[in-house]
Amino acid sequence: MKKRSISIILAGVMSLSMIGCSTKSETKEDKKVASIETEIKENVEIDFWHSMKGENEEALTKITKDFEEKNPKIKVNLVNQGGYRELFEKLMGGAKSNTLPTMTQIYNNRLTWYIDKDLVEDLNTYISNDKVGMKKEEVEDMPKIFYEDGTFGDKQYTLPFNKSQMVLYYNEDMLKEKNVSVPKTWDEFKDAAKKLTVDSNNDGNPEVYGVAFENNISTDIGIWVRQCGGEIISEKDDKINFNTKETKEAVEFIGGMMKDKVATLAGEDKNSNNTFIKGKAAMCVASTSAIPYIQKGFKGKWFSAPLPVNKEDAQLYYGTNVAMFNTATKEQKLAGWLYLKHLINTENTAYFSMKTGYMPVRTSAIKSEEYQKFLKENPVKAVPMQTLDKGWTGSRSIGSIPALDVLGEELEQVFNEKKTIDEALKDAQEKGEKAMNEARSN
Repeated sequence: MKKRSISIILAGVMSLSMIGCSTKSETKEDKKVASIETEIKENVEIDFWHSMKGENEEALTKITKDFEEKNPKIKVNLVNQGGYRELFEKLMGGAKSNTLPTMTQIYNNRLTWYIDKDLVEDLNTYISNDKVGMKKEEVEDMPKIFYEDGTFGDKQYTLPFNKSQMVLYYNEDMLKEKNVSVPKTWDEFKDAAKKLTVDSNNDGNPEVYGVAFENNISTDIGIWVRQCGGEIISEKDDKINFNTKETKEAVEFIGGMMKDKVATLAGEDKNSNNTFIKGKAAMCVASTSAIPYIQKGFKGKWFSAPLPVNKEDAQLYYGTNVAMFNTATKEQKLAGWLYLKHLINTENTAYFSMKTGYMPVRTSAIKSEEYQKFLKENPVKAVPMQTLDKGWTGSRSIGSIPALDVLGEELEQVFNEKKTIDEALKDAQEKGEKAMNEARSN
């Protein structure tokens, strides 16, 4: 892996607008309403449901053990619920059977359903507490894009945990062989994909595709729509925008490369980084969370770059946050809060990032001497820090996921050339609105 300069990292981090923390004094009535436990007096046990595996789970386990050693009265049960889909299905089952855990790893576009059902604890009660809370500078230490993802009106329902960026990975050897520069625009991207595709016998089944995309293109299409100036789902307007010119432009862009056989979905490889590792694609679009897997499996030189841009330079940042359910006891909620603070403090978020493909969620961690040394030795990990000011996270509206699932089904029809783009987006709009309404009435 080629070394890259990280001199712009600190400048980028320092330029980020940071979070303000309200210092409004509370009235006696406010304090009465916001009464919480502030001391662990008896042994307490909490459950944290998550979907971490491999090195991610190992890092989470170590951080948790360290917490338990420092807090001997608190036992944290790490409950691995499988993949994200399995976790979210079990959370839904827990909500309906009144067996929710103390806290969970979750995307906020999933959490909004639980917020609507009044099942989620407002963390501001803990953040602002004089004894167990966070100082203003600690809150401001979290990059705005990550912190505000958990802000709903005047409430803070989550804090960031494992965050990553969608990036373009590229095989440096293949690009050099074809004399192709790392693409920075859509036009350059399409041109690079074409030049990098290898179909030796011209049978229409390339040995090497120019680029591989993830199978879940329905959830990933949003960033390409955003780069066209649109919003696939507008949280502000509470509106699905599947059948729009911006969405059509994005689908034409991705679908056009697939039709030309210069791009492919991961298919049986399951993830695009696997297609890339196997040498079946010269580039791939995937999360930075894939870095450890590429480091282990890729033979040759590789690196990553921000996504090529179109009309707007927007970059997708995603990953889960940690929420606490208000169904827990006061003692469990205090224990959960103390654990959450420990999980994402400067030292631990830096450690978690160094052991995984995720980013630190504290600016102080990024700027720390140890982490800066780590970036010099692992320059690819510095890439997502360079474009935080251009970050986009998408809608958190209730029913977003079912609606996007419908869009994905329609896009499959387009990519398999069974429907035109216009037909598919029209159907996706109608079916997507229905799916969203059904989710909200569930």
